Amino acid sequence: MAYQPVVIDPENPLGYYTGIYLAQTADERVKRKLGPDYKGGGAVTSILLYLVEHGVVDAVVVARRKKGLYGETIIAKTPEEILEATGPKWSIVPYTLGLREKLTSMDVGRVAFVGLPCQAQFLRQVKMFPLMESDFSKKIYLIISLFCMGTFAVESFLNYIKKSYHVSPDEIENISINGDELVVKHVRGEIRIPIRDALFHLQHGCLTCPDYTGLFADLSAGKALKPGFTLLITRTKLADKIVREASNTGYLKLSEPDEESLRIVIEKAREKIMRSYKYLSTVL
Repeated sequence: MAYQPVVIDPENPLGYYTGIYLAQTADERVKRKLGPDYKGGGAVTSILLYLVEHGVVDAVVVARRKKGLYGETIIAKTPEEILEATGPKWSIVPYTLGLREKLTSMDVGRVAFVGLPCQAQFLRQVKMFPLMESDFSKKIYLIISLFCMGTFAVESFLNYIKKSYHVSPDEIENISINGDELVVKHVRGEIRIPIRDALFHLQHGCLTCPDYTGLFADLSAGKALKPGFTLLITRTKLADKIVREASNTGYLKLSEPDEESLRIVIEKAREKIMRSYKYLSTVL
């Protein structure tokens, strides 16, 4: 069976998988784009470049940050477009808005999608239960999910930063996580916000979502504990094959994951499941 049914279980929070890897980009283009200060591994971008440059897919659907916390969905068909979308995003980008029309009107066959766990679930359902002949389900070749504890309700979070730290939305250049803090870089410097304070500004739907690693995806990816590395979880034979081929063709460097990285991912995945139980109990 190509895809295993998803079971949300705090005793097995990573769900079904075929392999787990510690990955790092071997592509100099990705390294230059991310810069020396970026702590991630660039593995997802490298995989996308492999897919497009080797003709495995015709295009990839990714989110591109526009400014501050705002982003947009783009259909990238070239390495340059993929590299342009590289880097962290901090808001939900609407996937359905005009996506079917764009994909059905463009000359693309196979498409890889990169999104969050909730978007991976939507795409899996579209793929398994197409609603109409004009649906884009037949174009969905690979689903990649990024690890996610939740995304911000943008206006609420920006108002909080402006009121509490006197930084306007237009001044924000980047946001990153450092331990238990969010580091917000702006044109005048940076501010550090305890993550516990920022949780009040998450999307309400994120509080009831139990999926941290993207259980519905073919491939899940997130920052590893070791700086400069990505933790990859392959959930289908297709994803495992692609990851290994990307490594064999010089796009990735793969190694075995360390126990501490796995422990932290399992801990966060279990934490999100239990958080969803807590908030759902207040709603039901």
